[in-house]
Amino acid sequence: MGAAIVRALAEHGCRVVIHAAQSMDEAERLADAVRANGADARVVRADLRGREAPAELVREAVEQFGRLDIVVNSAANFLHAPLEAITPQLWDEAFALNARAPFFVAQEAARHLPDGGVIINIVDHLAFETMPTMAAHAASKAALVHVTRTLARALAPRIRVNAIAPGLVAAPESWGSGELMRFLRDVPLGRAGSESDVAHAVRWLIDATYVTGIVLPVDGGRGVKA
Repeated sequence: MGAAIVRALAEHGCRVVIHAAQSMDEAERLADAVRANGADARVVRADLRGREAPAELVREAVEQFGRLDIVVNSAANFLHAPLEAITPQLWDEAFALNARAPFFVAQEAARHLPDGGVIINIVDHLAFETMPTMAAHAASKAALVHVTRTLARALAPRIRVNAIAPGLVAAPESWGSGELMRFLRDVPLGRAGSESDVAHAVRWLIDATYVTGIVLPVDGGRGVKA
């Protein structure tokens, strides 16, 4: 998903700074592909679970091109365990990357973004659903929804802050066809989404200059209730 967003932003005319924590080879290949298509891309490494890393990442990104206009917080972990097996360590790790890091990225970014700057957070459908094996992850994404709305109010009118809540864009490797079909029964459009669906939503929110504080579902209608 992150790679699709990078490509969409580059096609949108952006110079992009790609963040990676472990997948540096993949990030460098993505940057090479962006440059081969005539755009500019740099790679910055950071472990956003560290307390100082989010602000340091923003400052390094600004140094790459001398300015910052758009921030997309898409880094996440998807930690899962049976309810009785969730530990304080797992809980804290989920919140460190999925909720704390985006807040402090945004806090530092607000010092650099110009009037009209944009922050987009990637949450997901689990922020609005109950799945016991994903309790820590879902709670951290629900927290990020609240962070998004709070930042939108605090940073307006200078900076717009929105979120995107993807549904299923890639089935877990452990799923069989039966599990996928059961999930899709609750999706009115009857199919899984794709990374490009999320990337298109990012581009729309960048251009939607009278939109702030929303969570845009990209879930095939799964969130629709009868």
